[in-house]
Amino acid sequence: MKRFCLFVCGWCVASGIAWAQGKSNVQWKCDKPAVQHNIDVGDNPGHAYAIDQINCTAIKGEIAGVKMKSGTGTEFLDVKGVKTTGHGEFVENMENGDKNYYRYEFTGTSKNGAFESGSNKWSLIKGGGNMKGGKASGTCTAKGNADGSTSFDCMGTYMPAAK
Repeated sequence: MKRFCLFVCGWCVASGIAWAQGKSNVQWKCDKPAVQHNIDVGDNPGHAYAIDQINCTAIKGEIAGVKMKSGTGTEFLDVKGVKTTGHGEFVENMENGDKNYYRYEFTGTSKNGAFESGSNKWSLIKGGGNMKGGKASGTCTAKGNADGSTSFDCMGTYMPAAK
């Protein structure tokens, strides 16, 4: 009987954890980099290191019941011709004033000197409000727009901290 009770209790705890986990589907539109600095490496034509900052507006999305409003990404890029890899951090501003902080790694391609497409993998490094102490991770796909902006479609899962 003890084993059965342990099994039932364990199943209830696991089910509660699974129910607490949410999914997010977010869309962002990010302006051309507000600030960008490039340094040619000099080893091969088209190889440069760059740092930039992008400002983004949430088109749709929420996490833990709170809508996303805007965000700023600061990133380091390794540009090799038409291919780019890099990493960055994103500060997300929620409609209620909370902030969430993410780390991401990305790859992308360009055409005629303009960003064409890419993807990234992200994870929450520090949450605010409902996400304080929580976890979140996922991926985004990105597409360059004619005006120089970038559209992101992001999917992920999140789990607020236990209360």
